Amino acid sequence: MERKDNLDLLRCISILMVIVIHVSASYLIANVPKMNTNFDIANFYDSISRTAVPLFVLLSGYFTLRKSKNLVMYFKKLTLGLIVPTIIWMVLYEFFEFIDHGGWNAFVAFVGDGGLWGAFNNLFFHDLGRHLWFMPMFIGLQILAPLLIAVRNKIGEWGFLLLGIFFLAFGILEAILSFSGTDMIVANIFNSFVYLGYFILGYSLPNTIFSRLKKVIWLGLFVVSSVTIYLCTGWAVGNRTTISFEPLYFYDYLSIFVIIAAISLFMLFTKIKIRNRALQNVSRLITPHIFFIYFVHLIVLRYVTKFFAEMIPVENHLTWAIPVMSIIIFIISYLIAAIFGGIKGLFIRKKPSGFKMPESPIGGI
Repeated sequence: MERKDNLDLLRCISILMVIVIHVSASYLIANVPKMNTNFDIANFYDSISRTAVPLFVLLSGYFTLRKSKNLVMYFKKLTLGLIVPTIIWMVLYEFFEFIDHGGWNAFVAFVGDGGLWGAFNNLFFHDLGRHLWFMPMFIGLQILAPLLIAVRNKIGEWGFLLLGIFFLAFGILEAILSFSGTDMIVANIFNSFVYLGYFILGYSLPNTIFSRLKKVIWLGLFVVSSVTIYLCTGWAVGNRTTISFEPLYFYDYLSIFVIIAAISLFMLFTKIKIRNRALQNVSRLITPHIFFIYFVHLIVLRYVTKFFAEMIPVENHLTWAIPVMSIIIFIISYLIAAIFGGIKGLFIRKKPSGFKMPESPIGGI
């Protein structure tokens, strides 16, 4: 498969955005009652990073929906490469919570709530699971991929594009209803249908007339949309007692301005050519580990933010503290992933195979 250095770089940016969102979140929520400068700073960093999850789905559609699948091999790869690691990390996070918070009492409560089956049920068939909520949704999209390819072959490229627009409209409607108090989707795995529009359009949009738009237009749309997310969120939170919807609606991955920002950044990077050798090498080093970085970063985040809080008054320095902590978390998570990958390589050697699973936006599995 031809190397896509531009999309490798976008993957790296996207996972950094995920970390920025999680670093910003606690400072954002803590300063909502005050609506002070720290709220504005956290809101700014959060707003410019909201495209992270949509970008992962767009990238996945770009790669996954290109070719028909050998179903047996595809679902074998899907099981070993996504489903099993998700369950393993679900278990690891449960044990991490025991150690970090409650010890034996937390373990007893965990068993009383259903143990590992309860955790699995919450993650896949409810809307719980910390940042791991993404995985059931993503797995659902991969399960649907062979069917979607068959549908595309039946209805043609333009029909498939219209199908993507239809599902994107469905996702917009679901977000509006959800933030107005009516939840249509109550299980993470069924979020696949909400994000199906992104998944399809990730494949379809680069093949349309929209690909002819100049890079400056896509960049402008991304900047304007991100600024609008920032302004609208500030307005909504400031007027939270009078508005009829939840004030963080504009952060939702299926709110209209996040959609415009995500598609704009995605289309911008499909047009960019990465010629700098150093940048190519860095993105190629990081990309195979993005999947692991996604899983481990929340643990790293907890200790890095705690360390900073003990060393300096972080809330007095959020302008630089949020990006610096995010980068440090990113680097440490990458190093852990690389070390783990090296150890894994000593014990597990991949057998040559004629089948290669399409690249996912979260890198090698």
